Amino acid sequence: MSYQVLALKYRPQTFDDVVGQPHVTTTLSNAISQDRVAHAILFTGPRGTGKTTIARILAKAMNCKKGPSPFPCNQCKICTNIIEGHCTDVFEIDGASNNSVDQIRDLRENVTYMPSSAAYKIYIIDEVHMLSTAAFNALLKTLEEPPEHVMFIFATTEVHKIPATILSRCQRHDLGRISLQMISNHLQALCKNEGFSIEKLSLDLIAQEADGSIRDALSLLDRVLSSATTKEIQLDRVLDSLGIQDLQTMHDISAAIFENNGARLIEIIEKINNSGIDLKKFYSDIIFHFRNLNIVKICGKDSPAVNITDSEKEKIFQTVTSLSTGFINTILQILLDEESIVKYSSHTRTAIEMVLLKLLQINPGAQIDNIIAKLDILANQLGSNKTGPNQLYSKPSSLTQGFEPLQKPFASEPLQEKQEAPAIRESMPSAGYQADESPSPESHKNGPARTWKDFLNKIEPVYPFMFALLSKGKVTQTETSEIIVELENGSSFDKTRLKKTKPELQNICKEFLGKHLTITLVSGKNKTEPDDKKKEIKARQAAFNHPLVVEAQKMFDGEIINQ
Repeated sequence: MSYQVLALKYRPQTFDDVVGQPHVTTTLSNAISQDRVAHAILFTGPRGTGKTTIARILAKAMNCKKGPSPFPCNQCKICTNIIEGHCTDVFEIDGASNNSVDQIRDLRENVTYMPSSAAYKIYIIDEVHMLSTAAFNALLKTLEEPPEHVMFIFATTEVHKIPATILSRCQRHDLGRISLQMISNHLQALCKNEGFSIEKLSLDLIAQEADGSIRDALSLLDRVLSSATTKEIQLDRVLDSLGIQDLQTMHDISAAIFENNGARLIEIIEKINNSGIDLKKFYSDIIFHFRNLNIVKICGKDSPAVNITDSEKEKIFQTVTSLSTGFINTILQILLDEESIVKYSSHTRTAIEMVLLKLLQINPGAQIDNIIAKLDILANQLGSNKTGPNQLYSKPSSLTQGFEPLQKPFASEPLQEKQEAPAIRESMPSAGYQADESPSPESHKNGPARTWKDFLNKIEPVYPFMFALLSKGKVTQTETSEIIVELENGSSFDKTRLKKTKPELQNICKEFLGKHLTITLVSGKNKTEPDDKKKEIKARQAAFNHPLVVEAQKMFDGEIINQ
Protein backbone atom coordinates (compact mmCIF):
# COMPACT_ATOMS: atom_id res chain seq x y z
CA MET A 1 0.00 0.00 0.00
CA SER A 2 1.59 3.24 -1.18
CA TYR A 3 -0.44 5.68 0.92
CA GLN A 4 1.05 6.86 4.19
CA VAL A 5 -1.05 8.45 6.90
CA LEU A 6 -0.14 11.99 7.86
CA ALA A 7 1.20 10.94 11.27
CA LEU A 8 3.87 8.81 9.55
CA LYS A 9 4.41 10.94 6.46
CA TYR A 10 5.14 14.09 8.46
CA ARG A 11 6.88 12.49 11.42
CA PRO A 12 9.65 14.86 12.63
CA GLN A 13 13.16 13.78 11.65
CA THR A 14 15.16 16.42 13.54
CA PHE A 15 14.87 18.11 16.91
CA ASP A 16 13.84 21.34 15.20
CA ASP A 17 10.85 19.62 13.58
CA VAL A 18 9.36 18.55 16.92
CA VAL A 19 6.29 20.65 17.76
CA GLY A 20 5.76 22.13 21.21
CA GLN A 21 8.59 20.47 23.21
CA PRO A 22 11.48 22.97 23.09
CA HIS A 23 12.48 22.35 26.71
CA VAL A 24 13.27 18.70 25.88
CA THR A 25 14.82 19.10 22.44
CA THR A 26 17.05 21.99 23.56
CA THR A 27 18.32 19.99 26.55
CA LEU A 28 19.14 16.96 24.40
CA SER A 29 20.82 19.07 21.72
CA ASN A 30 23.04 20.75 24.30
CA ALA A 31 23.85 17.40 25.92
CA ILE A 32 24.95 15.94 22.59
CA SER A 33 27.05 18.99 21.76
CA GLN A 34 28.77 18.89 25.17
CA ASP A 35 29.11 15.08 25.23
CA ARG A 36 26.95 14.83 28.35
CA VAL A 37 24.31 12.36 27.14
CA ALA A 38 23.05 10.06 29.90
CA HIS A 39 23.22 6.30 29.43
CA ALA A 40 19.53 5.92 30.45
CA ILE A 41 16.87 8.44 29.45
CA LEU A 42 13.15 8.38 30.29
CA PHE A 43 10.54 10.29 28.28
CA THR A 44 7.16 10.67 29.94
CA GLY A 45 4.01 12.56 28.98
CA PRO A 46 0.54 12.25 27.42
CA ARG A 47 -0.06 10.23 24.29
CA GLY A 48 0.92 11.64 20.93
CA THR A 49 3.25 14.34 22.24
CA GLY A 50 6.48 13.00 20.67
CA LYS A 51 8.11 10.56 23.12
CA THR A 52 8.99 7.80 20.65
CA THR A 53 9.74 10.33 17.90
CA ILE A 54 12.31 12.15 20.05
CA ALA A 55 13.80 8.77 21.06
CA ARG A 56 14.37 7.88 17.38
CA ILE A 57 15.86 11.31 16.63
CA LEU A 58 18.21 10.88 19.60
CA ALA A 59 19.22 7.44 18.30
CA LYS A 60 20.03 8.98 14.90
CA ALA A 61 21.91 11.86 16.50
CA MET A 62 24.13 9.47 18.47
CA ASN A 63 24.81 7.05 15.57
CA CYS A 64 24.92 9.41 12.57
CA LYS A 65 28.13 9.14 10.51
CA LYS A 66 28.64 12.90 11.09
CA GLY A 67 28.00 12.57 14.80
CA PRO A 68 27.28 12.37 17.54
CA SER A 69 25.57 15.56 16.39
CA PRO A 70 22.38 17.36 17.42
CA PHE A 71 21.60 17.65 13.69
CA PRO A 72 21.50 14.15 12.14
CA CYS A 73 21.92 14.16 8.37
CA ASN A 74 19.06 11.70 7.68
CA GLN A 75 20.95 10.64 4.56
CA CYS A 76 23.63 8.24 5.70
CA LYS A 77 22.92 4.51 5.80
CA ILE A 78 22.51 4.36 9.58
CA CYS A 79 20.06 7.31 9.63
CA THR A 80 17.98 5.86 6.83
CA ASN A 81 17.97 2.42 8.46
CA ILE A 82 16.76 3.93 11.74
CA ILE A 83 14.03 5.87 9.89
CA GLU A 84 12.90 2.69 8.13
CA GLY A 85 13.29 0.54 11.26
CA HIS A 86 16.01 -1.72 9.80
CA CYS A 87 18.99 -0.73 11.92
CA THR A 88 20.51 -3.80 13.63
CA ASP A 89 21.92 -1.74 16.49
CA VAL A 90 18.75 0.15 17.42
CA PHE A 91 16.12 -2.03 19.05
CA GLU A 92 12.54 -0.84 19.51
CA ILE A 93 10.84 -3.02 22.11
CA ASP A 94 7.19 -2.94 23.07
CA GLY A 95 7.04 -3.11 26.85
CA ALA A 96 3.48 -4.42 26.80
CA SER A 97 4.32 -7.60 24.84
CA ASN A 98 7.91 -8.10 26.06
CA ASN A 99 7.36 -7.72 29.77
CA SER A 100 8.52 -11.04 31.18
CA VAL A 101 11.69 -11.56 33.18
CA ASP A 102 13.05 -14.04 30.62
CA GLN A 103 12.97 -11.48 27.82
CA ILE A 104 14.76 -8.94 29.99
CA ARG A 105 17.39 -11.56 30.80
CA ASP A 106 17.99 -12.10 27.07
CA LEU A 107 18.34 -8.33 26.67
CA ARG A 108 20.83 -8.23 29.54
CA GLU A 109 22.96 -10.92 27.90
CA ASN A 110 22.94 -9.20 24.48
CA VAL A 111 24.08 -5.81 25.74
CA THR A 112 27.60 -7.15 26.27
CA TYR A 113 28.14 -7.53 22.51
CA MET A 114 29.55 -4.60 20.54
CA PRO A 115 27.33 -2.86 17.93
CA SER A 116 27.75 -4.20 14.40
CA SER A 117 27.79 -0.95 12.42
CA ALA A 118 26.75 1.97 14.58
CA ALA A 119 28.61 3.73 17.38
CA TYR A 120 26.06 2.81 20.05
CA LYS A 121 23.70 -0.05 20.67
CA ILE A 122 20.44 1.64 21.68
CA TYR A 123 17.40 0.00 23.27
CA ILE A 124 14.14 1.95 22.96
CA ILE A 125 11.49 0.43 25.25
CA ASP A 126 8.03 1.91 24.66
CA GLU A 127 5.38 1.76 27.40
CA VAL A 128 8.05 0.64 29.82
CA HIS A 129 5.60 0.79 32.74
CA MET A 130 4.08 -2.46 31.45
CA LEU A 131 7.13 -4.47 32.50
CA SER A 132 6.59 -6.83 35.40
CA THR A 133 8.20 -6.27 38.79
CA ALA A 134 10.57 -9.19 38.19
CA ALA A 135 11.56 -7.75 34.81
CA PHE A 136 12.31 -4.37 36.38
CA ASN A 137 14.43 -6.04 39.04
CA ALA A 138 16.34 -8.00 36.41
CA LEU A 139 17.09 -4.75 34.58
CA LEU A 140 18.37 -2.80 37.57
CA LYS A 141 22.06 -3.68 37.57
CA THR A 142 22.46 -3.40 33.81
CA LEU A 143 20.59 -0.10 33.78
CA GLU A 144 22.80 1.39 36.46
CA GLU A 145 26.16 0.33 34.95
CA PRO A 146 25.70 -0.52 31.27
CA PRO A 147 28.62 -0.98 28.88
CA GLU A 148 29.92 2.25 27.32
CA HIS A 149 28.48 1.35 23.92
CA VAL A 150 24.90 0.87 25.23
CA MET A 151 22.08 3.39 25.75
CA PHE A 152 18.61 2.83 27.15
CA ILE A 153 15.73 5.11 26.11
CA PHE A 154 12.39 4.54 27.84
CA ALA A 155 8.99 6.03 26.98
CA THR A 156 5.81 5.88 29.08
CA THR A 157 2.48 7.59 29.59
CA GLU A 158 2.15 6.40 33.20
CA VAL A 159 5.35 7.25 34.97
CA HIS A 160 3.80 6.67 38.39
CA LYS A 161 3.80 2.91 37.69
CA ILE A 162 7.56 2.76 37.27
CA PRO A 163 9.48 1.72 40.41
CA ALA A 164 11.53 4.40 42.12
CA THR A 165 14.63 2.26 41.72
CA ILE A 166 14.31 2.55 37.94
CA LEU A 167 13.48 6.27 38.00
CA SER A 168 16.57 7.04 40.07
CA ARG A 169 18.79 5.48 37.40
CA CYS A 170 17.32 7.48 34.49
CA GLN A 171 17.51 11.05 33.29
CA ARG A 172 13.84 12.03 33.12
CA HIS A 173 12.27 14.40 30.57
CA ASP A 174 8.59 15.35 30.90
CA LEU A 175 6.75 16.21 27.70
CA GLY A 176 3.69 18.44 28.06
CA ARG A 177 0.46 18.78 26.12
CA ILE A 178 0.78 20.88 22.99
CA SER A 179 -1.20 24.11 22.92
CA LEU A 180 -4.20 24.48 20.67
CA GLN A 181 -2.60 27.33 18.73
CA MET A 182 0.55 25.31 17.95
CA ILE A 183 -1.47 22.31 16.75
CA SER A 184 -3.72 24.51 14.63
CA ASN A 185 -0.78 26.26 12.97
CA HIS A 186 0.92 22.92 12.31
CA LEU A 187 -2.23 21.50 10.72
CA GLN A 188 -2.56 24.59 8.56
CA ALA A 189 0.97 24.08 7.20
CA LEU A 190 0.29 20.40 6.46
CA CYS A 191 -2.98 21.22 4.65
CA LYS A 192 -1.09 23.68 2.50
CA ASN A 193 1.47 20.99 1.62
CA GLU A 194 -1.31 18.56 0.78
CA GLY A 195 -3.09 21.12 -1.38
CA PHE A 196 -6.24 21.46 0.77
CA SER A 197 -7.94 24.65 1.94
CA ILE A 198 -9.58 24.55 5.39
CA GLU A 199 -10.75 27.58 7.32
CA LYS A 200 -9.07 28.42 10.63
CA LEU A 201 -12.17 27.70 12.72
CA SER A 202 -12.27 24.12 11.44
CA LEU A 203 -8.61 23.59 12.27
CA ASP A 204 -9.20 25.00 15.74
CA LEU A 205 -12.00 22.48 16.25
CA ILE A 206 -9.71 19.64 15.21
CA ALA A 207 -6.95 20.91 17.52
CA GLN A 208 -9.38 21.22 20.43
CA GLU A 209 -10.66 17.70 19.84
CA ALA A 210 -7.06 16.40 19.84
CA ASP A 211 -6.67 17.55 23.47
CA GLY A 212 -2.98 18.42 23.25
CA SER A 213 -1.93 15.38 21.16
CA ILE A 214 -0.28 16.14 17.83
CA ARG A 215 -0.72 12.54 16.65
CA ASP A 216 -4.45 12.60 17.43
CA ALA A 217 -4.75 15.87 15.54
CA LEU A 218 -3.06 14.38 12.47
CA SER A 219 -5.32 11.31 12.61
CA LEU A 220 -8.43 13.53 12.78
CA LEU A 221 -7.18 15.68 9.92
CA ASP A 222 -6.51 12.54 7.89
CA ARG A 223 -10.12 11.49 8.38
CA VAL A 224 -11.40 14.91 7.29
CA LEU A 225 -9.22 15.00 4.16
CA SER A 226 -10.30 11.48 3.21
CA SER A 227 -13.98 12.46 3.40
CA ALA A 228 -13.58 15.54 1.23
CA THR A 229 -14.74 15.58 -2.39
CA THR A 230 -13.05 18.86 -3.20
CA LYS A 231 -9.85 20.60 -2.17
CA GLU A 232 -11.83 23.23 -0.28
CA ILE A 233 -13.33 21.84 2.95
CA GLN A 234 -16.16 23.63 4.76
CA LEU A 235 -16.95 23.61 8.47
CA ASP A 236 -20.00 21.37 8.03
CA ARG A 237 -17.85 18.69 6.46
CA VAL A 238 -15.46 18.78 9.40
CA LEU A 239 -18.29 18.50 11.92
CA ASP A 240 -19.87 15.59 10.09
CA SER A 241 -16.57 13.75 9.64
CA LEU A 242 -15.51 14.02 13.26
CA GLY A 243 -18.95 13.58 14.80
CA ILE A 244 -18.64 16.70 16.97
CA GLN A 245 -20.85 19.73 17.46
CA ASP A 246 -20.17 23.34 16.64
CA LEU A 247 -18.83 25.52 19.46
CA GLN A 248 -21.94 27.67 19.09
CA THR A 249 -24.00 24.73 20.39
CA MET A 250 -22.22 24.97 23.74
CA HIS A 251 -22.95 28.68 23.91
CA ASP A 252 -26.60 27.97 23.13
CA ILE A 253 -26.69 25.46 26.00
CA SER A 254 -25.21 27.90 28.51
CA ALA A 255 -27.44 30.75 27.29
CA ALA A 256 -30.56 28.61 27.75
CA ILE A 257 -29.47 27.76 31.30
CA PHE A 258 -28.72 31.38 32.19
CA GLU A 259 -32.06 32.50 30.72
CA ASN A 260 -33.94 29.71 32.50
CA ASN A 261 -35.25 28.43 29.16
CA GLY A 262 -36.06 24.74 29.58
CA ALA A 263 -37.79 24.41 26.21
CA ARG A 264 -34.66 25.60 24.43
CA LEU A 265 -32.56 23.00 26.26
CA ILE A 266 -34.87 20.20 25.13
CA GLU A 267 -34.66 21.42 21.53
CA ILE A 268 -30.86 21.43 21.54
CA ILE A 269 -30.64 17.93 23.02
CA GLU A 270 -33.15 16.72 20.42
CA LYS A 271 -31.00 18.20 17.65
CA ILE A 272 -27.83 16.58 19.01
CA ASN A 273 -29.53 13.21 19.40
CA ASN A 274 -30.86 13.27 15.83
CA SER A 275 -27.43 14.19 14.44
CA GLY A 276 -25.99 10.90 15.74
CA ILE A 277 -23.41 12.48 18.05
CA ASP A 278 -22.50 10.38 21.08
CA LEU A 279 -24.57 11.87 23.91
CA LYS A 280 -22.04 10.90 26.57
CA LYS A 281 -19.34 12.72 24.64
CA PHE A 282 -21.76 15.63 24.31
CA TYR A 283 -22.23 15.71 28.10
CA SER A 284 -18.47 15.66 28.57
CA ASP A 285 -18.20 18.67 26.22
CA ILE A 286 -20.77 20.53 28.35
CA ILE A 287 -18.62 20.00 31.45
CA PHE A 288 -15.56 21.18 29.52
CA HIS A 289 -17.44 24.29 28.36
CA PHE A 290 -18.58 25.27 31.86
CA ARG A 291 -15.09 24.60 33.14
CA ASN A 292 -13.86 27.19 30.62
CA LEU A 293 -16.57 29.61 31.79
CA ASN A 294 -15.44 29.13 35.37
CA ILE A 295 -11.73 29.61 34.63
CA VAL A 296 -12.31 32.74 32.52
CA LYS A 297 -14.55 34.19 35.25
CA ILE A 298 -11.96 33.55 37.97
CA CYS A 299 -8.65 34.06 36.14
CA GLY A 300 -9.60 36.31 33.23
CA LYS A 301 -9.59 35.73 29.49
CA ASP A 302 -5.78 35.82 29.24
CA SER A 303 -5.30 32.82 31.51
CA PRO A 304 -3.21 30.00 29.95
CA ALA A 305 -5.33 27.50 31.89
CA VAL A 306 -7.96 27.73 29.12
CA ASN A 307 -6.74 25.93 25.98
CA ILE A 308 -9.07 27.60 23.47
CA THR A 309 -8.73 30.25 20.79
CA ASP A 310 -8.57 33.95 21.59
CA SER A 311 -11.89 34.63 19.87
CA GLU A 312 -13.55 31.92 21.94
CA LYS A 313 -12.02 33.36 25.12
CA GLU A 314 -13.42 36.78 24.29
CA LYS A 315 -16.87 35.32 23.64
CA ILE A 316 -16.84 33.47 26.96
CA PHE A 317 -15.59 36.57 28.76
CA GLN A 318 -18.55 38.58 27.50
CA THR A 319 -20.90 35.82 28.67
CA VAL A 320 -19.61 35.54 32.25
CA THR A 321 -19.24 39.27 32.93
CA SER A 322 -22.71 39.58 34.46
CA LEU A 323 -22.63 36.20 36.26
CA SER A 324 -21.43 35.40 39.76
CA THR A 325 -18.60 32.97 40.42
CA GLY A 326 -20.77 31.04 42.87
CA PHE A 327 -23.46 30.51 40.24
CA ILE A 328 -21.04 29.01 37.72
CA ASN A 329 -19.36 26.90 40.41
CA THR A 330 -22.72 25.48 41.47
CA ILE A 331 -23.61 24.55 37.88
CA LEU A 332 -20.24 22.86 37.36
CA GLN A 333 -20.53 20.99 40.66
CA ILE A 334 -23.96 19.59 39.73
CA LEU A 335 -22.71 18.54 36.29
CA LEU A 336 -19.82 16.63 37.88
CA ASP A 337 -21.99 15.08 40.58
CA GLU A 338 -24.49 13.78 38.04
CA GLU A 339 -21.89 12.53 35.56
CA SER A 340 -22.10 8.95 36.82
CA ILE A 341 -25.87 8.95 36.24
CA VAL A 342 -25.37 9.94 32.60
CA LYS A 343 -22.47 7.52 32.15
CA TYR A 344 -24.25 4.42 33.41
CA SER A 345 -27.85 5.21 32.52
CA SER A 346 -29.58 3.12 29.87
CA HIS A 347 -31.60 6.24 28.97
CA THR A 348 -28.78 8.66 28.29
CA ARG A 349 -30.90 11.27 26.57
CA THR A 350 -33.42 11.45 29.40
CA ALA A 351 -30.66 11.56 31.99
CA ILE A 352 -29.00 14.54 30.25
CA GLU A 353 -32.34 16.33 29.97
CA MET A 354 -33.04 15.90 33.67
CA VAL A 355 -29.56 17.07 34.69
CA LEU A 356 -29.75 20.20 32.53
CA LEU A 357 -33.28 21.00 33.69
CA LYS A 358 -32.07 20.61 37.27
CA LEU A 359 -29.62 23.44 36.61
CA LEU A 360 -32.53 25.81 36.02
CA GLN A 361 -33.59 25.44 39.66
CA ILE A 362 -30.39 26.98 41.03
CA ASN A 363 -30.72 30.20 39.03
CA PRO A 364 -32.73 32.26 41.59
CA GLY A 365 -30.48 31.40 44.52
CA ALA A 366 -27.34 31.97 42.50
CA GLN A 367 -27.86 35.73 42.13
CA ILE A 368 -27.21 36.55 45.78
CA ASP A 369 -24.12 38.52 44.87
CA ASN A 370 -26.19 40.76 42.59
CA ILE A 371 -28.86 41.21 45.26
CA ILE A 372 -26.29 42.16 47.86
CA ALA A 373 -24.69 44.62 45.45
CA LYS A 374 -28.05 46.26 44.76
CA LEU A 375 -28.79 46.47 48.49
CA ASP A 376 -25.42 48.13 49.05
CA ILE A 377 -26.22 50.70 46.37
CA LEU A 378 -29.62 51.38 47.96
CA ALA A 379 -28.04 51.73 51.40
CA ASN A 380 -25.52 54.21 50.04
CA GLN A 381 -28.29 56.23 48.43
CA LEU A 382 -30.26 56.34 51.67
CA GLY A 383 -27.12 57.23 53.59
CA SER A 384 -26.32 60.10 51.23
CA ASN A 385 -29.72 61.66 51.98
CA LYS A 386 -29.04 61.80 55.72
CA THR A 387 -27.12 65.07 55.65
CA GLY A 388 -28.73 66.45 58.79
CA PRO A 389 -31.77 66.18 61.04
CA ASN A 390 -33.53 69.15 59.44
CA GLN A 391 -33.07 67.88 55.87
CA LEU A 392 -33.96 64.35 56.82
CA TYR A 393 -37.40 65.23 58.13
CA SER A 394 -38.17 68.34 56.11
CA LYS A 395 -39.36 66.48 52.98
CA PRO A 396 -42.53 64.40 53.29
CA SER A 397 -42.21 60.86 52.00
CA SER A 398 -44.79 58.91 50.06
CA LEU A 399 -45.87 57.27 53.30
CA THR A 400 -46.60 60.56 55.05
CA GLN A 401 -47.98 62.76 52.31
CA GLY A 402 -51.17 64.45 53.47
CA PHE A 403 -50.27 64.12 57.15
CA GLU A 404 -51.12 67.18 59.21
CA PRO A 405 -49.91 67.80 62.78
CA LEU A 406 -52.60 67.17 65.36
CA GLN A 407 -54.23 70.12 67.09
CA LYS A 408 -54.97 68.18 70.27
CA PRO A 409 -53.51 65.25 72.14
CA PHE A 410 -54.68 61.79 71.25
CA ALA A 411 -56.17 61.31 74.71
CA SER A 412 -58.75 64.06 74.27
CA GLU A 413 -60.03 63.42 70.72
CA PRO A 414 -59.06 59.99 69.40
CA LEU A 415 -61.80 59.91 66.74
CA GLN A 416 -60.94 63.34 65.43
CA GLU A 417 -57.32 62.24 65.08
CA LYS A 418 -58.31 59.36 62.80
CA GLN A 419 -60.30 61.70 60.59
CA GLU A 420 -57.56 64.33 60.33
CA ALA A 421 -54.74 61.86 59.76
CA PRO A 422 -55.98 59.00 57.55
CA ALA A 423 -52.43 57.96 56.64
CA ILE A 424 -51.75 56.83 60.22
CA ARG A 425 -52.23 53.10 60.74
CA GLU A 426 -55.40 52.15 62.58
CA SER A 427 -53.52 49.63 64.69
CA MET A 428 -51.60 52.28 66.60
CA PRO A 429 -49.76 51.26 69.78
CA SER A 430 -51.80 50.99 72.93
CA ALA A 431 -49.84 48.69 75.20
CA GLY A 432 -47.97 50.73 77.78
CA TYR A 433 -48.98 54.04 76.24
CA GLN A 434 -50.23 56.69 78.69
CA ALA A 435 -53.08 58.69 77.33
CA ASP A 436 -52.74 61.51 79.82
CA GLU A 437 -49.41 62.71 78.54
CA SER A 438 -49.33 66.45 77.98
CA PRO A 439 -47.73 68.33 75.15
CA SER A 440 -44.35 69.87 75.75
CA PRO A 441 -44.09 73.63 76.31
CA GLU A 442 -41.52 73.89 73.54
CA SER A 443 -43.92 72.37 71.04
CA HIS A 444 -46.40 75.29 71.51
CA LYS A 445 -43.92 77.99 70.66
CA ASN A 446 -43.72 77.47 66.94
CA GLY A 447 -46.94 75.65 66.13
CA PRO A 448 -49.65 73.26 67.25
CA ALA A 449 -49.20 70.92 70.18
CA ARG A 450 -47.14 67.81 69.53
CA THR A 451 -47.54 64.56 71.41
CA TRP A 452 -45.67 61.29 71.77
CA LYS A 453 -48.09 59.91 69.24
CA ASP A 454 -46.96 62.53 66.76
CA PHE A 455 -43.34 61.61 67.44
CA LEU A 456 -44.02 57.97 66.66
CA ASN A 457 -45.78 58.94 63.45
CA LYS A 458 -42.78 61.09 62.58
CA ILE A 459 -40.24 58.30 62.85
CA GLU A 460 -42.38 55.59 61.26
CA PRO A 461 -41.40 56.28 57.61
CA VAL A 462 -37.69 56.41 58.42
CA TYR A 463 -37.39 53.92 61.28
CA PRO A 464 -40.30 51.50 60.93
CA PHE A 465 -38.60 48.94 63.13
CA MET A 466 -38.08 51.42 65.98
CA PHE A 467 -41.65 52.68 65.49
CA ALA A 468 -42.96 49.18 66.19
CA LEU A 469 -40.59 48.69 69.12
CA LEU A 470 -41.30 52.01 70.86
CA SER A 471 -45.05 51.60 70.33
CA LYS A 472 -44.98 48.63 72.70
CA GLY A 473 -43.13 50.53 75.42
CA LYS A 474 -44.43 52.23 78.56
CA VAL A 475 -44.03 56.02 78.28
CA THR A 476 -43.51 58.27 81.30
CA GLN A 477 -42.94 62.06 81.28
CA THR A 478 -41.06 63.81 84.07
CA GLU A 479 -41.09 67.41 85.18
CA THR A 480 -37.49 67.83 84.03
CA SER A 481 -38.37 67.80 80.34
CA GLU A 482 -37.58 64.12 79.93
CA ILE A 483 -39.49 61.26 78.33
CA ILE A 484 -38.71 57.79 79.67
CA VAL A 485 -39.66 54.74 77.61
CA GLU A 486 -39.48 51.34 79.29
CA LEU A 487 -39.12 48.42 76.88
CA GLU A 488 -39.25 44.77 77.75
CA ASN A 489 -35.83 43.15 77.40
CA GLY A 490 -35.97 41.62 73.90
CA SER A 491 -33.63 39.72 71.62
CA SER A 492 -30.04 40.68 70.90
CA PHE A 493 -31.18 41.78 67.43
CA ASP A 494 -33.54 44.33 69.01
CA LYS A 495 -30.76 45.54 71.29
CA THR A 496 -28.37 46.00 68.37
CA ARG A 497 -30.89 48.00 66.34
CA LEU A 498 -31.75 50.09 69.38
CA LYS A 499 -28.11 50.83 70.11
CA LYS A 500 -27.47 52.03 66.55
CA THR A 501 -30.53 54.25 66.24
CA LYS A 502 -30.79 55.56 69.83
CA PRO A 503 -28.65 58.73 69.31
CA GLU A 504 -30.59 59.67 66.19
CA LEU A 505 -33.93 59.10 67.93
CA GLN A 506 -32.85 61.30 70.83
CA ASN A 507 -31.92 64.11 68.44
CA ILE A 508 -35.26 63.87 66.66
CA CYS A 509 -37.15 63.82 69.96
CA LYS A 510 -35.22 66.85 71.25
CA GLU A 511 -36.02 68.81 68.11
CA PHE A 512 -39.59 67.62 67.65
CA LEU A 513 -40.87 67.50 71.24
CA GLY A 514 -38.23 69.56 72.97
CA LYS A 515 -37.54 66.81 75.50
CA HIS A 516 -34.73 64.39 76.18
CA LEU A 517 -35.57 60.78 75.32
CA THR A 518 -34.41 57.99 77.64
CA ILE A 519 -34.94 54.39 76.64
CA THR A 520 -34.50 51.65 79.24
CA LEU A 521 -34.80 47.89 79.05
CA VAL A 522 -36.62 46.04 81.83
CA SER A 523 -36.99 42.31 82.44
CA GLY A 524 -40.44 40.78 82.20
CA LYS A 525 -41.96 39.11 85.29
CA ASN A 526 -44.26 36.66 83.59
CA LYS A 527 -44.33 33.38 85.55
CA THR A 528 -44.59 31.35 82.38
CA GLU A 529 -41.34 32.81 81.09
CA PRO A 530 -39.25 29.64 81.71
CA ASP A 531 -41.75 27.53 79.80
CA ASP A 532 -41.85 30.06 77.01
CA LYS A 533 -38.06 30.08 76.94
CA LYS A 534 -37.98 26.31 76.62
CA LYS A 535 -40.51 26.46 73.82
CA GLU A 536 -38.48 29.12 72.06
CA ILE A 537 -35.28 27.08 72.31
CA LYS A 538 -37.06 23.96 71.10
CA ALA A 539 -38.61 25.81 68.15
CA ARG A 540 -35.24 27.34 67.28
CA GLN A 541 -33.54 23.94 67.28
CA ALA A 542 -36.29 22.54 65.06
CA ALA A 543 -35.77 25.42 62.64
CA PHE A 544 -32.00 24.90 62.58
CA ASN A 545 -32.47 21.20 61.79
CA HIS A 546 -34.99 21.82 59.01
CA PRO A 547 -33.86 20.14 55.74
CA LEU A 548 -34.04 23.41 53.82
CA VAL A 549 -31.80 25.13 56.37
CA VAL A 550 -29.30 22.26 56.29
CA GLU A 551 -29.29 22.29 52.48
CA ALA A 552 -28.75 26.06 52.45
CA GLN A 553 -25.77 25.65 54.80
CA LYS A 554 -24.20 23.12 52.44
CA MET A 555 -24.92 25.19 49.31
CA PHE A 556 -23.45 28.42 50.63
CA ASP A 557 -20.86 26.82 52.95
CA GLY A 558 -22.22 28.95 55.79
CA GLU A 559 -22.98 28.70 59.45
CA ILE A 560 -25.99 29.65 61.59
CA ILE A 561 -25.49 32.63 63.89
CA ASN A 562 -27.68 32.15 66.95
CA GLN A 563 -29.26 35.51 67.77
